[in-house]
Amino acid sequence: MKYEFKVNGETFFSEERAVDAAVLLRQAFKGKAIGQDPDKTGYELTVPESDVTFVSGQTVELDKYNVFRAAPKKGAPFA
Repeated sequence: MKYEFKVNGETFFSEERAVDAAVLLRQAFKGKAIGQDPDKTGYELTVPESDVTFVSGQTVELDKYNVFRAAPKKGAPFA
């Protein structure tokens, strides 16, 4: 089964239900949904109209959350 998710309005797919936010951000970068390499610029995934956010290293359950806004994190970038 494939899990569909959207980042900044672009649609992507994952083979896994639970995925590290970094994987989703890399796919969004490859698909041109975000403009900078998320491995070099710290990005945050925000679930619209909620307080839920994810950063690299956190697991996203795509059956619970699958629509995101991605923006560079405020503050220092992280590795």
